[in-house]
Amino acid sequence: MVYLDFALVLTVLSLFSIIVMGLRVAQYRSMGRELIKSLEDVLYEGAHHQLEWPDLPERSSALTELRLRVQSAVVALREEREKTVQEQSKLSGILGHILSGVMMLDRAGRIVFVNPAMETLFGLPAENWIGRWHWETAYPYEVAALVDESLSLGTTQKREVTVHKPHDLTLEVHVTPILHSTGGVAGAVLLLHDVTEWRRLESMRSDFVANVSHELRTPITALKGFAETLLDGALDDPKVAREFLEIIRAEADRITRLVNDLLDLSKIEAKQVPLHMEDVSLREMFARVTQVFIADAKQEGVTIQSELPIPDVRVYADIDRLQQVLVNLVSNALQFTPRGGQITLSAEAVHDRMVVRVRDTGAGIPAQDLGRVFERFYRVDKARSRRSGGTGLGLAIVKHIVEAHGGRVGVSSEFGQGSEFFFDLPTSQETAPL
Repeated sequence: MVYLDFALVLTVLSLFSIIVMGLRVAQYRSMGRELIKSLEDVLYEGAHHQLEWPDLPERSSALTELRLRVQSAVVALREEREKTVQEQSKLSGILGHILSGVMMLDRAGRIVFVNPAMETLFGLPAENWIGRWHWETAYPYEVAALVDESLSLGTTQKREVTVHKPHDLTLEVHVTPILHSTGGVAGAVLLLHDVTEWRRLESMRSDFVANVSHELRTPITALKGFAETLLDGALDDPKVAREFLEIIRAEADRITRLVNDLLDLSKIEAKQVPLHMEDVSLREMFARVTQVFIADAKQEGVTIQSELPIPDVRVYADIDRLQQVLVNLVSNALQFTPRGGQITLSAEAVHDRMVVRVRDTGAGIPAQDLGRVFERFYRVDKARSRRSGGTGLGLAIVKHIVEAHGGRVGVSSEFGQGSEFFFDLPTSQETAPL
């Protein structure tokens, strides 16, 4: 009987132990679920930049320590994420305002970023670039070859190339590899500088120097030749000597005009010529310019007339520079108008501007030359212009003076039917450029 009671007690104790252990396990499982749920809440709230943190169970110092570590990790990750976003924002802002085209590529040669300037250069939006292989884009083969070379060799590449689509461009290409800390290539940055205007200006400067040298060489050669002829004995013949001296004086005058025009043009382009603006009567200005050419026009058999409405019209301009513009335009018209022809000065109001026109019945200008007549030293009829003593700078000076007044200058012509040069000026101080 005693043995039976002892066995029963052992059985009850065993069952009680099992129950207690089961409750313990259930408790820890519950705590584990609470822990996981709480950690999920912490990570979610931290990722969404919430300042309030959910409370974790405080039943265990180990859980409390784990909670603190998770919170610290989330804070650190959030700070790093914010730093990354700020750096990306700064980089995008900087690249977005760079005038040169910028493209970033990964190691395989796929495009991961283009700035607005690159989109403008080739007329393609960013979505047409991102994710594509770089050789599938609009730039020419020479650029693609430089990118491939930089990615494969890990070296910087530089070259100047010409692009014909969407329009003619001269581009300076720089490709710089992006290197890992281990030295491997992680990608590349492509930089495209548009140097079209620089090259055009360099060409213009080169042409200018060549033209000036050519224009000076001709009269200087003539001066030297006639002077040598006089020294060789032509002085003994008064008639020949006088003829040669007249030629020498004419060539010296031509050099003087050329130098003066060059100085004028240089000062006007550099904005070193102050404009003394005032109300100017066009009727009086037309009469003054006509009087300057009345003798030459009569000799050439050309008529100069003015067409102005009965009420006087006025413009706001520098009177001396305005006269220089009209003198150059009438002189140019007189060179190319045959005997019996006519030159007409007129003006008409267009909104708050006065458009002044100088029309002739001369030979006209070929269509291919119309866009270049205001260039320095450009002549439609080079031989005739030189014989008349022109320097080839008159129309360039006209253009710069008118633009200094805030106006624009232009020409319309049909070959064989005459030409019309026109420019506009403000009619009052209120409408003049500041």
